[in-house]
Amino acid sequence: MKRILKVAALAASMSAIGLAASAETVLIANDPGPNRGVRSVAVNYLSDEIAKRSGDTVKIQNNWGGALFKTTAALESLGTGVADLGVVVGAYAQSELPELNIGALVMPQAGPWVMMKSLHELFTTNETIKQRLADKNIVYINHYALPPALVGCQGKGIASAKDADGVKMSDTGGMSGLFKDLGGNMVRMPVYEVYQAMETGLIDCTVTYSYFAVATKLDELLTSVTPMDFAAVTVVITVMNKDSFDSLSAEQQAAILETGEHMADYYGEALAAADKSAMDKMTTRETPVVINAFSEEDYDAFREASKTVTGKWLADAEATGLDGQATLDEFLGLQAKWKAVAETEGLPWERN
Repeated sequence: MKRILKVAALAASMSAIGLAASAETVLIANDPGPNRGVRSVAVNYLSDEIAKRSGDTVKIQNNWGGALFKTTAALESLGTGVADLGVVVGAYAQSELPELNIGALVMPQAGPWVMMKSLHELFTTNETIKQRLADKNIVYINHYALPPALVGCQGKGIASAKDADGVKMSDTGGMSGLFKDLGGNMVRMPVYEVYQAMETGLIDCTVTYSYFAVATKLDELLTSVTPMDFAAVTVVITVMNKDSFDSLSAEQQAAILETGEHMADYYGEALAAADKSAMDKMTTRETPVVINAFSEEDYDAFREASKTVTGKWLADAEATGLDGQATLDEFLGLQAKWKAVAETEGLPWERN
């Protein structure tokens, strides 16, 4: 009898362990970037914070360097469930969901936090966008902004809009589209292939970002950079497979969405520090990178060239059934709202 009770107690104990194990959900995630640099730290933070807010019932297993699928296939792969969670880069989804690339349009100066807050509100309150994402079987989580764009070059470099004529440049989407209209010899490629392209001489210049250049070691090849004073490009987006999201409890879903909303504050602060650190690294090395400056005449040329990029975006929006002008107007209104918050209240990490 004692033996039977012991066996029953052991079975009950094992059953409890099995229930505890089954209560934990592991989400498989794919990131196109390397596991280094400020954004990778933020991706790991996102994973840790989701685990924390879900009471350790949701864990994320990150895969780096596009291990599960290429950047160009992210939208389809996440929609079909190749991974539960991952990053889509808007430039490679414009023909299907141009709203994912709205943060790449040339706009008046707006910092990374303003852009992330504006886009988060757009993507979580615009019912048309929410439905269009659902139709692709994905759920929006958060945006990652980039610091102010730089034109980075080896060799002669680009110090004015006129210098772009005939220069071999990477075409990675976003602001790189401006240089096609200015005569650049554009070479289409994913942003993560820029280092190799510049190292082998396939390109001489690229639109890049300070922390990204350092994280990918591209800074080691650059001899000059020229900052571009426009709104921070914000097209790196975390989304989740909708089937995976719908399979979670309401509490687990809330933990993921709340973490996504929180990321603008966390990443905004981390990005500001990383941007400064990266620029310091490039300007204080043994042979400092040369920093050029565009003139107001150059910015006039960029704004004129941007009409082509915006026109294509609007055409793609119309072709996919999105009211592009209304969406753009709504986003610009949100951008003005969050820019006013930043100017009157300060950035979250700078407040008392």
